Amino acid sequence: MNQELWNNIEAFDLDDPPAEYGFSTRLAHENFWTREFTKQAIVEYKKFMYLAATSDFMVSPSAIVDTVWHQHLIFTQSYQDFCKVLGKHIQHVPSTHNREEVEKFKQAKERTTNYYERDFGKQPKDIWEFNDMFESLNLGKAKYKLRTFILFGILGFVGLTVPAYFLLKPVYREIQNPNFVFWFFAGAVLSLLLLEVYNKFKLKQIVSQVDETSFVNHLHPFELVYLKTKKLSHTVNGAVNELIHNQTIKVNSDHTLELNEDKPTQNMEHLHIIAAMKVSGSTHYPNLLKMLATKPIFTNIPKSMDAFRKYFNKSKKFGALFYTNFAVLALLVLLGFTRIVTGVLYDKPVVIIVIVTILSVIITAAFLNRLTKQITRTTIPNLYEHDILPKRQIENDWQWSYFLLGAAVLSTAFVPLATYVDRNNSSGSSCGSSCGSSCGSSCGSSCGGCGGS
Repeated sequence: MNQELWNNIEAFDLDDPPAEYGFSTRLAHENFWTREFTKQAIVEYKKFMYLAATSDFMVSPSAIVDTVWHQHLIFTQSYQDFCKVLGKHIQHVPSTHNREEVEKFKQAKERTTNYYERDFGKQPKDIWEFNDMFESLNLGKAKYKLRTFILFGILGFVGLTVPAYFLLKPVYREIQNPNFVFWFFAGAVLSLLLLEVYNKFKLKQIVSQVDETSFVNHLHPFELVYLKTKKLSHTVNGAVNELIHNQTIKVNSDHTLELNEDKPTQNMEHLHIIAAMKVSGSTHYPNLLKMLATKPIFTNIPKSMDAFRKYFNKSKKFGALFYTNFAVLALLVLLGFTRIVTGVLYDKPVVIIVIVTILSVIITAAFLNRLTKQITRTTIPNLYEHDILPKRQIENDWQWSYFLLGAAVLSTAFVPLATYVDRNNSSGSSCGSSCGSSCGSSCGSSCGGCGGS
């Protein structure tokens, strides 16, 4: 291995010069990738290009590496500079899917694997074997979307009302309303409790079956903060607080924020926060949050995490779990509905059971909606809290402490500002000058394939 060449390739910064929509930010944004996955994909792209530069034969990228390569080609100046580091211009040779090319690309793929293992060890499965980030979840796509299933389920419910009525009529005529309401309520509570336990078990089981190299096991603390809270403002709070903690930003007596010292930035979030403050000058936090909430470096977090939830909810495994919940809860509603029909036809009082049945419909809708968010709201955060983080050394990592403890670890001077914004506007997207001045005046007092050529 040419160690000097690899060191130069590894040191090449694809994000130079820094920009609001730079290389890695754009790559993550356009492909719904997480931060760590984007970083890993770039590293693997560099390894591939090292192989292309040191090989006299064609080597072939994976689908994910090829995605990185395609974007780098768009950044023409950066790509030209990179090829100078490589010592040769690496041409991108696309496949035309001609039959005679199949064997050529097959050999190139095998050659790439052999060269890679010779110089870098085993190829990471999530980058080299899967076509996109989400394939590592090992989830097949469900035949029907949830909306389609719900529509069919409602139609099935309507179709079952008549046979259910004739089947249950003899039983219902023997049970008086107070007793029926009691047993109906008890059955509903028991069903919800059992489903809750069952759902937690099944979701945890599904997550345990993802590939060990999957992005799910390598999320950033701020991505987990968003999963747990569903509020982008909380991730921005964490990044701003770090700059307050290291005295890059100071909180003035009138509750405005001011750039104190233009210190070297630790990460891209800090770079964009400082850039925003240079533009705005001394400002109230709601105004700063409004600016930052539109920056791609922050919006990439909900973009990738929401894409993960949608992908998961479209899977066969989640579909089967949702169908089970829907069937059980629909059966409960059916029991209440047929009781109402029976009472009306036999001139019995039905007001109480109508109220109870309507409540059961509302609870069913809320429970199923909550189930569609449970994987991101509780399952993944709990996985990190109880299984992943105890095996890591995170004692001195503030970002992980923020994920685990939330606002309790924010700087004392910043807590009232963050609390004010969170209480009045979860995202800060609608805060203007009035919100900023209100925060300033009231917060303190009222808030606690290629070839070389």
